[in-house]
Amino acid sequence: MNNLEQLKVYEFSNKIRLGINTDGGYVIADLDNVYDCYISAGISNEESFSRDFINKYNMNEYNSFGFDGTITSYPYSYTNKISFIKKNINGYIDDNNTDLKALINRYNNIFLKMDIEGGEYPWLLSISEEDLNKFQQIVIEFHGITDNNWGCNYNNKVKCLEKLSKTHYIVHAHGNNCGGVINKIPKVIELIYVNKNYFKEIPKLNKEKLPSNLDYRNAPHIKEIDLNFYPFVN
Repeated sequence: MNNLEQLKVYEFSNKIRLGINTDGGYVIADLDNVYDCYISAGISNEESFSRDFINKYNMNEYNSFGFDGTITSYPYSYTNKISFIKKNINGYIDDNNTDLKALINRYNNIFLKMDIEGGEYPWLLSISEEDLNKFQQIVIEFHGITDNNWGCNYNNKVKCLEKLSKTHYIVHAHGNNCGGVINKIPKVIELIYVNKNYFKEIPKLNKEKLPSNLDYRNAPHIKEIDLNFYPFVN
């Protein structure tokens, strides 16, 4: 990854972990404001994060939405306070895909959790900066950021990171140890973005060790990926 500037992690002291202590749980920034919409993009059969998020921030089925076109039904054993839409996230709308525009038009302080196996790229390439600003916090798993795999070429992946860096700061990063590394950079990485409008001034660069004491291995039997170097730790 040549464009390391787009992966700079900034300091944020108030972080928590929601969800299980393995793949499916995430570290997030615990912001002192109210979300008006929660979106879970990519569900499969594990929704412990959504359960914990909806409970902590008092969300419900009228402002919480789960999207996944690859499953037949939502795993409601985790929570019933969510509306399920059997569609994948993409850069266009048809019977099987959505670009989330309808929700973006309706809400202004959205929390997005996204793990959609490469689908993040066409969605980010299609979204406007104005619409991206509707997202107060984004927890997103990027797939294959070091190469041309996962249905998207490397240059377009960099464009996605550049676009996000205009509206949001990365406040946490965690390498998915299932994916391996290229030149120390995780092939698959979880990044937590907070909207720049939340900050009164530009935050300092992160000095906290990564992985932190809130992080857990995606695959319990594989060693964690060390991120204790620039741009993740200054």
